[in-house]
Amino acid sequence: MPLVTPLSEEEYIEDTDPASLIEQATAAESNGEDLEAAKLYNSAGNIYMSVAEFEEALTCFEKALKLYKKNKDEVGISDTLYNLGVAQINLEQWDAAIESCKAAMDLFQKLGNKAGSADAVYGIALATLGQGDFDGAMELFKKAQRAYKAIGNQMGVAVALMDIGNAYQEREDFENAEKTFKKALKIYRELDDKAGMADALSYLGEIAENRGNLKKAAECFVEASQYYLDAEILEIAREVVERAEQMMWDIPKSTRRRLRPLIDDLLDALPEIEEADDGDFDEDFLDLE
Repeated sequence: MPLVTPLSEEEYIEDTDPASLIEQATAAESNGEDLEAAKLYNSAGNIYMSVAEFEEALTCFEKALKLYKKNKDEVGISDTLYNLGVAQINLEQWDAAIESCKAAMDLFQKLGNKAGSADAVYGIALATLGQGDFDGAMELFKKAQRAYKAIGNQMGVAVALMDIGNAYQEREDFENAEKTFKKALKIYRELDDKAGMADALSYLGEIAENRGNLKKAAECFVEASQYYLDAEILEIAREVVERAEQMMWDIPKSTRRRLRPLIDDLLDALPEIEEADDGDFDEDFLDLE
């Protein structure tokens, strides 16, 4: 299940200590500065989300939501409801996530926030898929796509397509999965999104491998690895190019000759994997005299 990017009311520094923000929020709340405290709780929650600390994020969003509701701040309530739904999705709390995202969607619509409404529909689709309702989720993903298209958010369309492709792939409907990933890849190419292109190509490589088309799989993996390298996602870049390298003796010689130098260049460009340092052995440790 992919992580949904939570909405953010303000910019925050990624390396900020969320515990420090929570301390500031607690102090602000004690001084009666509820809205400032709510913003700080939300910022802390967003940081926790970015490092996959979902339980901590959930607690922060719950505190922020309580303060926004106390002050009847509808913008703050809508954003925080969505953030809360995001955390619940990542914690696989499907029913609660749907409830939060639906409440956020209703409020976004009331406020005329079309981008927020589209995100909320997307969140409901993910939670519905998590519940095991494939058909219901597909309808919601398509609804989210239409909403993203209406506001010109092509990245949102691509992300929804990737989730649809993943859902098809999990059902081993490789034909529809391949078609869907190709649509996402086209959008990512138009946006010049390196990481997105890499992900789509990697999935297309997996489908080709499952279908026994190792030539196509190797080609996809090599191209994906290059884009991962360009996006500085180095660990995955190495994993993907090594998968392509393992196929070298199972593909046509002409393809092998074409891909071999590309694979070598990628391996040379990627940093060496550091071996675990067990420390130097201290010979004096055995000297008991």
